[in-house]
Amino acid sequence: MIVLLQRMKVYNKIHLLVVIVSLVIIGACSSNIVLLKGKYSETPVEITSTKQVDSIWSTITQLFNEKGLTIKKLEKEKGLIVSTKSSSFIPAYTFEDNDGKLIEPQAWIVVRQTFINGKKWVPHNVFCQWNIQVTEVGKGLATIKVDPVVIYTWYPNMFTSMEDQGQSTGKLEELLLYYLGNK
Repeated sequence: MIVLLQRMKVYNKIHLLVVIVSLVIIGACSSNIVLLKGKYSETPVEITSTKQVDSIWSTITQLFNEKGLTIKKLEKEKGLIVSTKSSSFIPAYTFEDNDGKLIEPQAWIVVRQTFINGKKWVPHNVFCQWNIQVTEVGKGLATIKVDPVVIYTWYPNMFTSMEDQGQSTGKLEELLLYYLGNK
């Protein structure tokens, strides 16, 4: 009976230790994510152009080449161009200030600020894949649909990685308008 009581005390101590460690880990991982205040497109951006479809293709591939975006898929028959999932966007992302304005106004991507125990965390990886659909809609008229997928990763501790979605700031879309001559 005494041995059984001693074992129960050991199990209770182990159980208590597991509970305490779990609470410390959970408390250390609790984060505060600041929602974006600015207005960003939730749907693909659609651009209309009077350029010939072949000219639009050339313009998009030129833009991709000049800005360091690698083409993963190019299917002219389907009107589709997709960039590779690139991590080269680390220098091209920004946060918002307290008023919802971009801290770096020329950034292509905006991500939400994350704080853990008052410390601001920055993304370690920012991935973006640009999906662009070109469709001829009539004689001398085409639409270009730009649909970016932005994912960023940060690490609140050495055991956990967190992913979240960012947003396009519209700067790449503005560049595309400029390249197409739609300024």
